[in-house]
Amino acid sequence: MAKKPKTNHNVGGYSYYKTTLTIGKDSNGKAIRKYFYGTSKTDAEKQKRQYIKDMEAGLKPKLATQSLSQAMKQWLWETEKNAGNKSSTFERYEGIFRNFIENSNIGIIQISEIENAAIQKYYNELKIEGKTISQIKNLHKLLNKFFGYAEISGYVIKNPCKGLKIAKDDEEELETDEDKIIETFTKEETKQIINNLNFDDKMRYIVLFALFSGARQGELLALKKEDIQGDIMTINKTLRNVKVFDDKEIKKSHYEARITKPKTKTSNREIPIPDILKIELKRLYKLNAEEKLRLGEAYIDNDLLFPSPTGNYFDASNLRKSWRKILNNANVPYKKFHALRHTYATRLFESGANILTVARLLGHSSIETTQIYSHVSQNVKREEIQCLNDMLK
Repeated sequence: MAKKPKTNHNVGGYSYYKTTLTIGKDSNGKAIRKYFYGTSKTDAEKQKRQYIKDMEAGLKPKLATQSLSQAMKQWLWETEKNAGNKSSTFERYEGIFRNFIENSNIGIIQISEIENAAIQKYYNELKIEGKTISQIKNLHKLLNKFFGYAEISGYVIKNPCKGLKIAKDDEEELETDEDKIIETFTKEETKQIINNLNFDDKMRYIVLFALFSGARQGELLALKKEDIQGDIMTINKTLRNVKVFDDKEIKKSHYEARITKPKTKTSNREIPIPDILKIELKRLYKLNAEEKLRLGEAYIDNDLLFPSPTGNYFDASNLRKSWRKILNNANVPYKKFHALRHTYATRLFESGANILTVARLLGHSSIETTQIYSHVSQNVKREEIQCLNDMLK
């Protein structure tokens, strides 16, 4: 039903009547509504009736006459950006659109005219150009989401992405398997790293917490003092460098450090910390207090566990530089900071920890992810049974 007149400042301050029509539901089951405005109740209802009549006659809404590039851009900025997605999700969507749709050959086709064959042809062309299966899959997911929305909204009769499959080739499967190789530090390398950590360097405590808790870099840098109670560390957020868009037309953007939700729902977890970290925690609190006292009023206290010398979030790029320096000083071959998390999981398996326990401590959504470490426990078993050889000596 049409609602009472309101003043709409977007149309010159004139009063108008509004009526609503539910035209479908989105992927989350939420109703999609279309609004009709008029100078009177009769006028608004007339537009609504005409829309229904046109839909029944098979006439498509205005968006359906736009090119894929135009329609998708409008959908991204007016619907997806305000749909409650994480900043990182929209950033990924925008990047895929800009790199694969906006100025592409398929981008100029009217969305109501796009068929399965056209999309499949485009995927094949991308593969020939050297794009990875992973890139094509991500593009397919975004296109499928957009056309799913367009189908529900009545902009297209059928989602042209339905039924399309992205085939894997042998080369891509090998690349994927290679990506699953886990980098860890040996026990000797771990000792060398720890012995080269300085008590008055914040990196000492970040490294030790990564090594003895398995927390990700962003999860550590987002920690507040209140997140540690007794011997329990609570992970419920992460720090990311998020791409912030200043202008969608000119595409001006910059990166900002922002607190976001963890990687997955299961990344929200509680991790028991060993006694060695309790001792290090006292030293860390002392170092933070000294930095705050040294800077005085210029210090911004955000109650962070690992603040920068000014009290702000620890810069991720500075962490990478410092990490490389630590490994050089320790004479340990370079591995990414994330290798500390892998080392944590590996040591747990070597100690006989249950795979479900390790999965929960790491925040994995499935033990299948955790099973990539299972080769470690098998190697340990092989080494341990060698002691049986002594019985024949």
